[in-house]
Amino acid sequence: MTDYIEIPFITLRGYAVPLLKAEMECPKIGGNLLIYALPDSSSRFSLINRKTLNECFDNLEERYLDTVVLTNLNLYTKRHKLKFHFVELKEDFEIPVAVADFGEIGGIFPSLILGRGDFFSRVTICFDKNVRLLVKINSLI
Repeated sequence: MTDYIEIPFITLRGYAVPLLKAEMECPKIGGNLLIYALPDSSSRFSLINRKTLNECFDNLEERYLDTVVLTNLNLYTKRHKLKFHFVELKEDFEIPVAVADFGEIGGIFPSLILGRGDFFSRVTICFDKNVRLLVKINSLI
């Protein structure tokens, strides 16, 4: 693998955003579901859209991690550990995700918002204006 992966920004409704392709485990369909993840270094926790979660799981009790408070949403919500394969990074991560209802964010509909405590602790990122996102996986050694 090279030192970094370059993710180009896409423009939707006048907004330039980096979206990472991720395959989320999805027992209901017997495989993986392709979703799009929005990196957000200002979010403490990673969030998954409740609609996407319901498409893939009936029961998540065995995946329960803890309950957290999302202060900007004034919401207590459960976090569950889920498995994701990041297509561009060619890496698998198990990430704790808080469940929330969210729709359009800046003209896009991501299924996953990657927070600093769960995703960014494993990677180093560099935004190049509104053109591209450079991602490097941190060594775990």
